[in-house]
Amino acid sequence: MHCGAGAVLSMQERTRYRVTGSLFLLALAVIFLPMLFDGAGQPAPVAPPASTSEPAPELPEFEDIVPTSDVVERTTALAAEVDEEGFSTETGTRIGEPVLETPGADATVWAVQAAAFASVDNARSFRERLREGGYEAYVSSVRTDDDEIMHRVAVGPYLSVADANAAQDAIASAYAVNPRVVEMTP
Repeated sequence: MHCGAGAVLSMQERTRYRVTGSLFLLALAVIFLPMLFDGAGQPAPVAPPASTSEPAPELPEFEDIVPTSDVVERTTALAAEVDEEGFSTETGTRIGEPVLETPGADATVWAVQAAAFASVDNARSFRERLREGGYEAYVSSVRTDDDEIMHRVAVGPYLSVADANAAQDAIASAYAVNPRVVEMTP
């Protein structure tokens, strides 16, 4: 019985050595076979010499390729119209948001300012309530004369003042707010 256990152990060791040796040879093959077939022994292709009888093509002038532009002047002008936080220095409204003002005699587009909030989260929450009610609501932020930022929630645009007045009445009764009709300019 003692002899059989030694024979089994010897067989297990031989199997382990064979598997280890096979893995070692496989690893060597994976490393060195690509080196044999990479073409390192092949001479590099040589390009024929350039013909000296043909002159090099003339390249167009830079001014002919790139058209003149007023991008720098327009960018400088825009930078003068916007403060460091992205608000228009003329209207106080954040750039890219609709400007809401008291309607003038020549107003053509109206909106209903439903509410104004100091907190943008409150403004967004009320905007979502209006949207759930079927209104095209948005937030337009403005810097006040006191250098505070107010986030106005408005509905619109409306192309007639009668439609804006009707929306004002509907919003006032549905949401218990005191909305006002304003002129909307892009």
